[in-house]
Amino acid sequence: MTVQRISAAVSAALLFLATLSLVVLSPAGAQAPAATTVPRELIGIVARDPWYEFGTHPAYPNQPNYLAQERMGQILAEAGARWVRIEFLVRDRDAGSFAEQIARYDYFINEVAPRYGLSVMGLLGFGLVDIDPRDRAYGLIARTDTDPVYGGGVNPYMRLWLDRALQIMNRYQGRVAAYEILNEQNRLPAEQGFAGGEGIDPGLAGRLHTKLYRCFKRNECDHRSEDPAWRAGVTLVIGGLHPRGSETLLPSGRRLMTDRDYLAELYTSEPFSSYFNSYGAYPADALGYHPYPAEIRLAAPVEEEVGRIDQRLELVRLRLRQALRATSPAAAEIPFWITEIGYNAAYVQQNSAGQAAFLRAVYRQMAARSDVPVVFWFKYEDFPPLSGPNAQHWGLVRIPFVEDPRCPGGACYDPGGEPAFRRSAYFALRELAGLPVERSFLPLVGR
Repeated sequence: MTVQRISAAVSAALLFLATLSLVVLSPAGAQAPAATTVPRELIGIVARDPWYEFGTHPAYPNQPNYLAQERMGQILAEAGARWVRIEFLVRDRDAGSFAEQIARYDYFINEVAPRYGLSVMGLLGFGLVDIDPRDRAYGLIARTDTDPVYGGGVNPYMRLWLDRALQIMNRYQGRVAAYEILNEQNRLPAEQGFAGGEGIDPGLAGRLHTKLYRCFKRNECDHRSEDPAWRAGVTLVIGGLHPRGSETLLPSGRRLMTDRDYLAELYTSEPFSSYFNSYGAYPADALGYHPYPAEIRLAAPVEEEVGRIDQRLELVRLRLRQALRATSPAAAEIPFWITEIGYNAAYVQQNSAGQAAFLRAVYRQMAARSDVPVVFWFKYEDFPPLSGPNAQHWGLVRIPFVEDPRCPGGACYDPGGEPAFRRSAYFALRELAGLPVERSFLPLVGR
C-alpha cells in the first residue's frame, strides 16, 4: 500500500472515530442513539428509602441525613424524574417508636421532593409490620375475628397494618400524591425460612386493600380527617403484581395461579364485589404491575423482550375484561401503573450498555400506550451485595458503600450521598426527558 493510501486510510479511520464520538456520553462512554423524548410525567424512579438515611451522617446524629437526601433529590430531578417511589418501613426492634421511624421521611417528603418538583408515591407494603405475612400464627394469614373498628375478617397483623397505613396517610395528606397498597403480594421472595413464590390469597389481599380504601376514601373507621377533601386527589394503586404468578396461595395452599387469574379473582372476590355493590365502583384507582422479563434476565434481544412486556399487559387487560364483562366493563379499563421495571447490569451477559438500551426501549414502548401514565425505574442506586454471583447493580448511580450489619439495611453508604459514577442509563433517561447530555468530541488529527 502506498504512503498516500495509508495516510488516507488513517484519516478515514480517525474521521470514523470522530463521528462515533458525537454520540458518546462523556461520563459513561456508552453509545446513545438519538432518543425520542417521552412525557416527563411518565418518568418515575424507585429511590433509596429515607428510613435508611437516618443517623448516617456524623454531623447529624439521631437526625435525618439531610445531605444524602438532598443530593438524591437533586440527582432524581437531573435524571428527568417527575415521580419518586419510596417505601414506608417499620422495624419493631432497636429503631425507635413507630412515630419516630415515620418522622425519618418528613424531610424528604415535606422539603426535598417539593423543591425538585417530584411527586411522591408511598409504598404501603408488608414492611409496615415487622412480621412475615406468611407466618401462620402472627402474620397476615393468621386466624381472623371481628374487629370493632375494621369489621369482620381482621387479625392483629391486619389491624396494626391498617392503623399504621392510615396514620401515615393522614400525616402527609396531599404531599404524598399516590400510595401503592402491598407489593408483589402474588409472589413473595424467599426469606426467613420461606421457599419463595408464595402468594397471599387474592381474597385476603383484597380484604386488606378494600378496608384501607373504604376507611381512607370514604373517611370512615379511625384516623378520619376533619376536612377529607384532599383524599379524593390521592391515587390508591393495587400493589404491583409479579408476572411469574404464584406457586402456592396462602393460607389455602392452592397451587399455581397466573398473574392474570390472580387479578381476576381479586376483582371478583367478596370484598371487591361488596364494595362495588355498595358504591357502584371498585376500590382501586390504578393497577400496579411489574412487567419484568422472565427471571428478570433478558433471554432475547431487548426490543423482543420489551415487545413481550407489551403483550403481557394486553393479556392482563383481556383477562380483566373477561372477569368484569357481566358487571362493569368500564372498570376493566383501569390504568396500569408500572411501579417497578429494571435491569441488573451485574447478571451474566448483561451490562451497563444493555441496561441503557432496555430503559430506552421500555419507556418508548410504554409512552406509546394510552393506559400507562407512569413508569417507575428500579432503581436509583445499587445495593448489596456489591459483587459475586448475586451482585445487585440495578442503579442509575453507584453510591459507594461498605457492607456492614451495623448500618441500616446492612450497608454503610457514603454519608454525603455522592455517586461514584452515573451509569449510561442515567444519561439515557435524561435524553428521553428532553434534557441536554454532555458529549465528548475526539479531535481530528491532520496528515
